[in-house]
Parts: sequence; structure tokens; C-alpha cells
Amino acid sequence: MKAHKILNIAALLAAIFVIIGVYTFAHVCGDMGEMEAKCHATRALAVTLSIILGILSLGQLAIDIKNSKLILSIVQVIGGILLALSPVIKPVCDMKTMHCNVVTRPFLIIVGIVITAVYLVDILIVTKKA
Repeated sequence: MKAHKILNIAALLAAIFVIIGVYTFAHVCGDMGEMEAKCHATRALAVTLSIILGILSLGQLAIDIKNSKLILSIVQVIGGILLALSPVIKPVCDMKTMHCNVVTRPFLIIVGIVITAVYLVDILIVTKKA
């Protein structure tokens, strides 16, 4: 039970890290006048997925029903995969030297993979205890 809570807190912190990251060091392109950059949609998708994953992590910490923990963990694995694929679903800028392509894209992929791995371990822990 303790490992389950630690994993959910770690995933919650990772989701918060994504939100802070896409607005600070892993920011997307700035204002491009009348034209909106593609990477702004990537940031919006990443922030939305991170908020959803954070809420689900808080739900995991509050809920004490084993079957619902497993279902929430499976949904969170899917959310982590979607976060890792967010630069593919909503592509970043085409220019290979842009900050969003060099920093934001790998950042989202790596954190999405980490969140997915955390919840896969969480699924193993929840099913082992059941």
C-alpha cells in the first residue's frame, strides 16, 4: 500500500513537472503575430493530459477500492502513452532547430514514458496485492 501511494505521488509530481516545464524551460514558440504556431496546440494537449493525470493520481490516493485502483491505473497508463505521443498527435514546428522541436518534444516523450512506466509498476503492485 505504501509503494502504491509513493508511485502516485511521484506521478502527480511528474504531471506538475510537465505543466511547469512547458511554460518555463521546455516552452514552445513565442507569439508569431497573427499566425499561431503548431506547438501551441501541443502545449495545450500536454497540459490537459497532465491535469487529467494529476486528478486521477489524487483520486488514486483517496480511493481505497482495489478494483477501481486497477482501472484508474490502466487509464493512467493510457494517459501516459498519450502524453508521450502528444508531439506526434499535435506536431510541433517543422523547423528542426526550433526550441519546441529540440527541447519540448523530447521532454514530453521522456516524461510520458516515465509516467507510463510508473503506472505499469503500479498495476503490478495493485494486482499483486489483490
